[in-house]
Amino acid sequence: MTDVKLVDVSLRDGNQSIWGATGVTTRMVQGVAPLLDQVGYHAIELVSSTLMATAVRYHQEDPWERLRAARDLMPNTQLGFLTTGKRFISFHRTPDAVFELAFRLLVRNGVKRLWVIDPMHDMDGAKRTAEMAKRVGFEEVIGGICYTTSPVHTDEYFATKAKELDDCDAIDSVYLKDPAGLLTPDRVKSLVPLLRSSLNTTPLNEIHSHSTTGLSPITVLDAADLGIETIHCALPPLANGSSHPEAQRLVHNLRARGHNVNVDLDAMAKASAYLQRQGRIKNLPAGSPNEYDEAYYRHTIPGGVQSTTRRQLGEIRRADLFDQVIEESVQVREDLGWPIVMTPFAQYIVTQATLNVITGERYKQISDEVIDLLRGDFGPLPGAVNPELMDRAMATKRGQQPVNDGGDVTIADLRRRFGTTISDEELLLRAVMPAEQVDTMYAAKKNSATSTLQRLLAAVNDRPSTSVSVSDGTTKFSIQRRASNEVGNAVDGTAQGATA
Repeated sequence: MTDVKLVDVSLRDGNQSIWGATGVTTRMVQGVAPLLDQVGYHAIELVSSTLMATAVRYHQEDPWERLRAARDLMPNTQLGFLTTGKRFISFHRTPDAVFELAFRLLVRNGVKRLWVIDPMHDMDGAKRTAEMAKRVGFEEVIGGICYTTSPVHTDEYFATKAKELDDCDAIDSVYLKDPAGLLTPDRVKSLVPLLRSSLNTTPLNEIHSHSTTGLSPITVLDAADLGIETIHCALPPLANGSSHPEAQRLVHNLRARGHNVNVDLDAMAKASAYLQRQGRIKNLPAGSPNEYDEAYYRHTIPGGVQSTTRRQLGEIRRADLFDQVIEESVQVREDLGWPIVMTPFAQYIVTQATLNVITGERYKQISDEVIDLLRGDFGPLPGAVNPELMDRAMATKRGQQPVNDGGDVTIADLRRRFGTTISDEELLLRAVMPAEQVDTMYAAKKNSATSTLQRLLAAVNDRPSTSVSVSDGTTKFSIQRRASNEVGNAVDGTAQGATA
């Protein structure tokens, strides 16, 4: 019997897996956060750099405001961030100075738990990332073993990689991450004991497994039977499908097996009802249980990448190419030396497969990201690379450039480039995102109804007695502040007209 703790991934991984990373908004976080805080989760996987980028790009929302809203509305729940340790928002290698700034700002804005996963299993790099995170104030850092299937990713391979994390004081625990939902009950029964035997001081006590093949709801139960005490899950409509096991059903199943789970199911139901209502309003899909699909083990593309790829192909009016792209990704992965199919390499593989399909010739055009991967920017690839592909990539101008680890960029350089008076939060966004997207977000933020109301309230706050009225001809908004001797120093606001 295990005392099981739950990590909710609805707002991060559920959003990326079911809603193409674009469904969740700041307003939605504000609405659901108080309900999530009542559940009793061990942690909330709130954000990744991808979701910070989509907040800016698709919603013109300040991602830092979203984090602060979650922090203020979930005071009883630890908030977490997922990082690969080598990139932040950009799909290229991020300079260490920029990464450290990002980590410092995440902590400043309320995120205190960090999952560190290196898809290439560069464990020295993962340990450096963990040490950086602890240095800037993260309270809990979890190092990851990222599961996949390939000729090179054997149980012994994973055990060797886990052992490399054991001597890092900055890593509090290790977790088994299954981004593509490939783990089976039999494999988890063999792999978990082997991983634990390779770790002398650092516990392995957490599992993250997607429901893409329909097996993870059973796989995580078997993990609990083995003593894994922290399990990732999601709430409908952001559960099941290519996301994670449904939280309510998981709780019932764990308890049926004799495990203890101390959570509030009523609060779960309320939070789920809110998310389902928002999904219906915004015409967003709802995850449903998947049937087992043996063919999925060929391409292993994670659900979130599949949904994003489908959306992006639709945006260029080539949605009909989706099946061809997924099939081509099988050959691309093998040619690249079997990199694990998760962010960012899943995107690299799918992008290259898309280029191959659209051009009609394999590797006629090679993406910059694939060249960087082959050049060694993310460390050595786990298997042998197709020599013809390597020759083509290294013959390009980009391929002949030295490995870029970003070590020569400093915050002082960024300040000189982007300005000395902007906030650290704005500086970071400008360092890793297109200027026009950041400009549009800040313009929208400045002109939003919320900002206008805040300025009106600030205008009357320091005056003992005053009133302000704003009208556009159809709507009139009035704010009146009365002095303390005029009925309790109140501030009254009224809205009149056709709209408010």
